[in-house]
Amino acid sequence: MRKILFFANILVVVLILPCLTGCEKQEEPLGDIELPPAPLISESESWAVIEASYLRLRERPESEAPLVTTLWKGYVIEIISRSPSKVFVDDDEDYWYQINYDGLHGWVFGAYLAVYDSREAAEKEARSIRAD
Repeated sequence: MRKILFFANILVVVLILPCLTGCEKQEEPLGDIELPPAPLISESESWAVIEASYLRLRERPESEAPLVTTLWKGYVIEIISRSPSKVFVDDDEDYWYQINYDGLHGWVFGAYLAVYDSREAAEKEARSIRAD
């Protein structure tokens, strides 16, 4: 019986102990990560009011992109970013804006927005629009 315990201890020392001390996970250094350009606008232009009767919120900055929902005149929306360049939609030229409205995210065409440098200014304009 002593021989069995002796060999069992030897097995533990020879087989398991080196693995516990030398089998640590080696972390590989991260390579360079390239992120896509994120067109951001300045903080001063972070709010807008919808001036059109209604505005379609889309999944992507394209007029044929799937519809997320419809937003209505006088809504105040938070602008997250905008497209890098202006585009034509119908006869209007403007940016596409990535926005947040009450937890909904998507893209709207800027020709139907009035952009403000603060939420307070946008809310003041929205009250004025709703009063008309």
